[in-house]
Amino acid sequence: MENHRKEVSFISQSIIYSVLLGIIVGIAAGLVVVVFRLAIEKLFGVFSHLYPLATDNPIYLLLIGGLYLVIALLVGHLIKYEPNAKGSGIPQVEAELKGLMDLSWWSVLWKKFIGGVLSIASGLMLGREGPSIQLGALTAKGVSVLLKSSEMERRSLIASGAAAGLAAAFNAPIAGLLFVVEEVYHQFSRLVWVSAWYHCKLYFLTCFWINTCFAHAGRFAATIS
Repeated sequence: MENHRKEVSFISQSIIYSVLLGIIVGIAAGLVVVVFRLAIEKLFGVFSHLYPLATDNPIYLLLIGGLYLVIALLVGHLIKYEPNAKGSGIPQVEAELKGLMDLSWWSVLWKKFIGGVLSIASGLMLGREGPSIQLGALTAKGVSVLLKSSEMERRSLIASGAAAGLAAAFNAPIAGLLFVVEEVYHQFSRLVWVSAWYHCKLYFLTCFWINTCFAHAGRFAATIS
């Protein structure tokens, strides 16, 4: 009960500050997850181009097999040195919020990013939803560490970063917000609600800005060619 009163008092005093943090983390998480998605799409295009060639030339089949072997060894090496980078990442996020784990945000972030891109883009039976949630949460934790946020602020930002990650995976800001409240944070908190809302909205704007830049770049390249 005492902890609940402290949280209510903290929320009342820091709602504006939480909005500002939500803006920062929304942009950061949006950039990370959007780049993650674009990297998967580009690399998947390379693999998709190789498969038809392998039907006519067995050498390409050997090349694909060699690429899979290299990817398996590299991802296995990453997971060996950072076990928390394996799996969907959602259980790790929930454990972090419950105080059961303290992930090294940078170590897990870059290993999850590289391993996720290689595994998903190569056509393995994996989805980007779980990794996107963990990448968003880890990016938020990184921001909280750099800003030296309090424990309660850190937990709020991690939950909100997870919301931005899910919003990035499905292009659904509201779904990301509801997912965190129902499945990750497991309780209603005005601080988490407001922060997650701004995370998701800023992700949406960041994604729109990046897609617009790529569209203009594509048209410019087509014009000069």
